[in-house]
Amino acid sequence: MAPTVDREHKGELQELKADLYDEKRTKSALKRMVAHASLAGTPLGAPNVSVLLPDVMHCLESPDVEMKKAVYMFLSALAAHNADAVTMAFNRMVRDVSSPNPLVRAIALRTLTSTRVEHMAGEMVEPVRVGLHDADPFVRKTAALSVAKVFDVSPEVVESGNLISELTELLGDANPHVVANAATALNEIRQRAPFSVLKLDMAAATKILAALNECTQWNQVALLDTLILFSPRSEKEAVTLLERVVPRLNHSNASVVMSAVKLMLYNLSFLRSEDTKKSFALKMAQPLCTLMSLPSDIQWTCLRNLKIILQKYPDVLATADVKTFFCKYNDPTFVKSEKVDIMIAMANSENVHQILSEFKEYCHDVDGEIARKAMQAVALCAINFESSVEFCIKIVLGVIEDKVPIVLQEAVVTVQTIFRKYPNRYESIISEVCSSLEEVDEPGAKAAIIWIIGEYSDRIEAAEEILEIFFETYKEEESQVQLALLTALSKLYLNIESDRSVDMLQELLGQTNDSVDDPDVRERALFYWRLLAGDLSVAREVVLAPKPPIESGDIIEGLDKQVEHILSKRIPFVSSVLLKRPSDFVTYRNLYACGKEFVDTGELEAELGADGGVESAAAETGNGVEAQGEAPKQDPAPVDLLGDLLSLDVPVPGQPQPTQVPMAAQVFPSSFSPVPEPTKAGFPSPLAQGFPDPAFQSPTQGFTQGFGQPQQAFPPQPSQSNNPFFD
Repeated sequence: MAPTVDREHKGELQELKADLYDEKRTKSALKRMVAHASLAGTPLGAPNVSVLLPDVMHCLESPDVEMKKAVYMFLSALAAHNADAVTMAFNRMVRDVSSPNPLVRAIALRTLTSTRVEHMAGEMVEPVRVGLHDADPFVRKTAALSVAKVFDVSPEVVESGNLISELTELLGDANPHVVANAATALNEIRQRAPFSVLKLDMAAATKILAALNECTQWNQVALLDTLILFSPRSEKEAVTLLERVVPRLNHSNASVVMSAVKLMLYNLSFLRSEDTKKSFALKMAQPLCTLMSLPSDIQWTCLRNLKIILQKYPDVLATADVKTFFCKYNDPTFVKSEKVDIMIAMANSENVHQILSEFKEYCHDVDGEIARKAMQAVALCAINFESSVEFCIKIVLGVIEDKVPIVLQEAVVTVQTIFRKYPNRYESIISEVCSSLEEVDEPGAKAAIIWIIGEYSDRIEAAEEILEIFFETYKEEESQVQLALLTALSKLYLNIESDRSVDMLQELLGQTNDSVDDPDVRERALFYWRLLAGDLSVAREVVLAPKPPIESGDIIEGLDKQVEHILSKRIPFVSSVLLKRPSDFVTYRNLYACGKEFVDTGELEAELGADGGVESAAAETGNGVEAQGEAPKQDPAPVDLLGDLLSLDVPVPGQPQPTQVPMAAQVFPSSFSPVPEPTKAGFPSPLAQGFPDPAFQSPTQGFTQGFGQPQQAFPPQPSQSNNPFFD
């Protein structure tokens, strides 16, 4: 097909054509054409220089290597957006692959394989094969990358031509740059091939290790990434490899350091001696700390990966100075946030007070996000280290006194967390918390302060008045606040049984029945009403039962062992920064034909898992290929039944939250019949307030009509009791 005539730039094209035939201006014209070809398809309006391709081809007849190089640069730029136009130069490029000049051979081969035309892929195999066995290392390393480019166009051609096995042989090449390019090409092919591309033995690994010292920094990254495919057969082989990799930890390039760390983490799994394993792990501490002096974007990447490292080997930074990770005044928010997480992970009984002193300063940071993060970190320190609780409380009270709105919300939640971890020990600070009631406006903070008042309602004189404040906005509150208020009032009634508490609870249940649409809130209200309508001693055993303990917090939520195993071998790739498996957010287009159809696969994580020393990734990904769009399997969250009943709805820092289940259907069997306990007489019946009859048959029928067939969940027990919640 003839190229489209570019009338807008007709004059410029004629000028370029004339310059191509002028020996003095040919090189200048070619440089301009390379620039125009590179800008083709952009909004800058470059002229369509593809019409001058026949005029450019005659320049290849020149013996001038610089001119040939300029022509091939033009062809490469043109092939990026118009590969079909370059096919007319195909035969000429094949001829130059046999040129006596190695530079011309390499440039011709590189340009030839940049022509992404599938029907021409078969013609590229022989030139590439010749290049793989060329006497000049520059041609061989160019040919190594050419195999990956041809594979991307037509995988069948590469496999049928046996190019992958010939490419693998280059890993033993005498030239380190050839070895590095071969490793890069094999890694690229491995990610897209539906078959095993590369398996290393100790001999091949030794040759790659020998090439490390003579490679450029980026070639070292490629070689280190390739070595992770080698699985030591003995502890001795693992130690040998680790000793050869340790010097790379002191490299000035952060990518080399992180790739070395990744390789060391993988091979530590093959060591049986804990002392040897700890010795090698501690060698990573200082290099990782050194990375904190690099620009902020590199710091952030390293910090994200450091989370994975610390979860796999918590003692890696045991010898490091925690001050290395203190936030600087000019650190961006995203770096400060990650540094706070790392400081939490490094905290121990010896340095926790030093870390808390730093967090105290961050709580007053002008950046609200960092201030909140610091307060959450204080809560985690209080959970993890009992010796630091007094200091944590001082920090929290200082924040409450300052009444800075953003961090005040987190301070209230932190107080609730401390009360849940250490019950009946620090209730003397409740008055200070209640003094900030007017400034509390976030759902989580409101739910926390309501929980505190309900939990200690028997010790707070004005508990009824404080809880009544939330009545005005009850209908507009988030479900988290509504659930907390229902439970707090139930605790208040069971603790003091005053007339006012009964009236408040009945009013709240009435509002829930009339105005609240959230099914969880309505079910909670119904459950409490039925529970209170029976034996109050049973209700006390349920509602006022001891709280489940809070376990130690973790800096990485929801990162299970399988994901950790995969991500530890993906340092420092995007997946390790996002803390997700590669197949969870990207799929590689696999162009390899299986029968008559093409398939899409995720990255073949099974190859990385075939290590023999740790869990196989085949167990992590099923058959080793993640189906597109399929969600990763997660372990089911434990159901904290008692915690849900006690309105422990506020998330605890660093702990996964249990899934919410219908409480009424799980606390008691269907045969449960509460025995009413006589209480004070004269209370109005809840039926008079519009409550559902306790003889209704479906657990939710009284609140939400028409949901399925009625079932006898709680048979009523007739009684003449004057219990205000039983009629």
